[in-house]
Amino acid sequence: MSIGNLAKLNRSTRNSIFAALVVIAAIAMYSWIVTPHVAYLSAAQQYDSAMDTFVDASQTIARKLNGRRKELDKLREQFTQCRSALFTPDEDKEFFGNLQSILEETGCVVNSLNLVVSQQHPSDKRPEDTTGMVANSTKFSVIGRYNSIIKLAGKLQNNTKKVWVDSFKMEIFDFSSAQLKCDMTITIYTIQDKEAAL
Repeated sequence: MSIGNLAKLNRSTRNSIFAALVVIAAIAMYSWIVTPHVAYLSAAQQYDSAMDTFVDASQTIARKLNGRRKELDKLREQFTQCRSALFTPDEDKEFFGNLQSILEETGCVVNSLNLVVSQQHPSDKRPEDTTGMVANSTKFSVIGRYNSIIKLAGKLQNNTKKVWVDSFKMEIFDFSSAQLKCDMTITIYTIQDKEAAL
C-alpha cells in the first residue's frame, strides 16, 4: 500500500493499520531482544540448580571418601601391628635354624624334630598367594623336667615374633627321675614381601 493510498483511507482505518504495525514491531522487538534474555535467564536458573545438585553430590562423596580414608588409616595401622608379629623369610630360616639350640638351652633333650613347611592355615580358605603369608610348622618331642618344659613354652611364647602353639601334650616319661615327655606343634607365619603387602 503506497503512502498516497494511505492518505485516502479514513482515520480509523489508518489508526488500525498503525496499531497493527506497532503490534508487529513490538512482537518483532520482543522476539529479537526479550526472548533471548528470557531464555538465558531460564538456562542460568537451570545451571544454578544443576550446580547445587552437583555441589551436594560432591560434598556427600567427599564425606564418604574422608570416612573411607580414616578407615583405611586404621586398617593400615592394624596391619602394621600384625605385620610386626610375622616373620620375614630370613627370620624364618634363623628361627628354625636355632630351634634345636633353643630347645636344649631350656634343659630339655630333643627326642624328635620334624619340620612341616608351607602349610596353609586350615581356617584360611583363600589361596596362599593372595595373602602373601605362609604358615610353617614344626612338630617336636622333648624330654625334661617340668620346670624345663615350662621354661621352653615360655621362651617360645615370649619370642619377639609371634609363635603359635597348636598342640601341647605332656606325659610322664620316667617317674623315678621326674622326667616328662612333651609333644608340641608350633607354627609361625612368614610374610613373603612386606612392602608389596602395603
